[in-house]
Amino acid sequence: MKASDALVRKMEELGVEYVFGIPGGANLPLYDSLYDSNIRSVLVKHEQQAVHAAEGYARVKKRPGVALATSGPGATNLITGLVNAAMDSSPLVAITGQVVKSFMGTDAFQESDIVGMVLPHIKYATVVTDSSRLIKEFVSAFECAISGRPGPALLDIPRDVQQEDVGEYGLLDDTIEERFIKPAPNPDEALFKRAAELLADARRVCILIGGGAYYSDATGEALKLAEILNAAVIATTTGKTAVDESHPNVLGVVGMHGRFEANLAVIESDLVLCVGTRLSDRSIGPPTEFRKNRRIIHIDIDASEIGKNVMSDVGIVCQARLALAKILEHLTAMDVRPKDPSWVLGLKEIGRSFDEYMFSGVDGSRLSSWKVVKLIREELPRSAIVTTGVGQHQMWAQLFFKILEPGTFITSAGLGTMGFGLPAAMGAKAAAPDRIVLNMDGDGSFLMTCQALGTIVEYDLPVITVIFDNRALGMVRQWQDLFYKKRFKDTDLEDRTNLLKLSEAFGVEGVFVESYEELRSALRRAIRNNDAIVIDVPIEKSEKVFPMVPPGRWLADVILPPGFSEYVEEKAANSAK
Repeated sequence: MKASDALVRKMEELGVEYVFGIPGGANLPLYDSLYDSNIRSVLVKHEQQAVHAAEGYARVKKRPGVALATSGPGATNLITGLVNAAMDSSPLVAITGQVVKSFMGTDAFQESDIVGMVLPHIKYATVVTDSSRLIKEFVSAFECAISGRPGPALLDIPRDVQQEDVGEYGLLDDTIEERFIKPAPNPDEALFKRAAELLADARRVCILIGGGAYYSDATGEALKLAEILNAAVIATTTGKTAVDESHPNVLGVVGMHGRFEANLAVIESDLVLCVGTRLSDRSIGPPTEFRKNRRIIHIDIDASEIGKNVMSDVGIVCQARLALAKILEHLTAMDVRPKDPSWVLGLKEIGRSFDEYMFSGVDGSRLSSWKVVKLIREELPRSAIVTTGVGQHQMWAQLFFKILEPGTFITSAGLGTMGFGLPAAMGAKAAAPDRIVLNMDGDGSFLMTCQALGTIVEYDLPVITVIFDNRALGMVRQWQDLFYKKRFKDTDLEDRTNLLKLSEAFGVEGVFVESYEELRSALRRAIRNNDAIVIDVPIEKSEKVFPMVPPGRWLADVILPPGFSEYVEEKAANSAK
């Protein structure tokens, strides 16, 4: 048996359903082995799309996606996607071809040191030069990607290694290396008890949910804890997908473009319980300000995150669901005094006032991003999966698209990779073919990976794409407007690309809408027929996303929509009469 045949068989045994990639000279043996396999190989238009698609698949399935590329430019085209997956803790395995062993190190045609390039950014990467170890390396990489804190791994396999005869399949060593088998953290019980004591003593508890809460299925425990403590539940951008945002304690996303009430919850809290989050600058602002005047409990499966950005009063290295369950046990055994429910109720009222204000100015004379997002939420089933590109539309989505089922919001948070949305939607559709998948995109982000439309048609992975089309790099333009004296440079996309004809060239219907009614009609038809469609929605170039916390500033330094403060004051005055 060839080594590549053995690898494909092991992939089948591990439940790999899809691989996304492009064949080339250095990985042709692997593709030849896939020919007779039940694994569905999806030929993408660019290797970056392969990794984004594998990540979209992985985020839905909570198991590693697989991306394939040849050597040289094929391998280097994976880098952006691999770093994106690492930043957002998404499990996947990339397999690259490499030049034959005898040519390695000679600057041979299409040779590149892909392992050296990606090793600082991903969980594991190695060159497999011994064919007898190929299966062992793959199962180890697969396990590494999903165990503990999820993330990407990469195997670089020389072409001659793929072709070598490895003998009988049953005699191959397929055991996971011991270094990849790490026992689950078992924290001291005293840490859970101390965390429960601090939570019981606090007056205003804020529970900050990160992406780790989603991967550990900690949603139920987090919301139960919130109900017991009358706590405010807020989320990071990746944590947004972990909670039902219709729950009365959930306030939404926190941070630079977070919900106003979610940021206020942190500002006014005296304790923040951080669950499965690395506490990035975009979520909490300056760590010194976040730490000031409040206690911090930090739970994370990755020990390196505890104390990395923020020193905590209690740091617990543990799987999130288990840690919260332990804390709940201790709280149940304690006589916890009820927290004042008026705090969270007041924050929710501020959130309602924000929504009222934003929608009060929507008269239908122009299409507003926040109204478009709200309309999309109204039309989509609860179980629909939404992906986004990166830019203003992404921030509008995190502000106004309420998640009703965990695992239904997929976006690029840590790396902020434009072009992520469409190929990620394609991967999500492969993982969940019976569910509606919709990609919210900006025109700048869409144009980076629009070729994925051809793949969507070819492999029958219908995705709805709504383009927030302002003919600009909207978020960069907003920064130039606010912080660079309106010196707009290279952010206006004045090209005359017809996005509808572009979509139709790939075999996808394109629709231009000029009203909310037309948008609603197009969405309903696409949802009913489960069709691939691109809906072009014109948005004003001057539109800005608020609230916004200036970079490097504390959450209290937020810039609010013009007129909102006066609106709240007037509303309060009228209520007092």
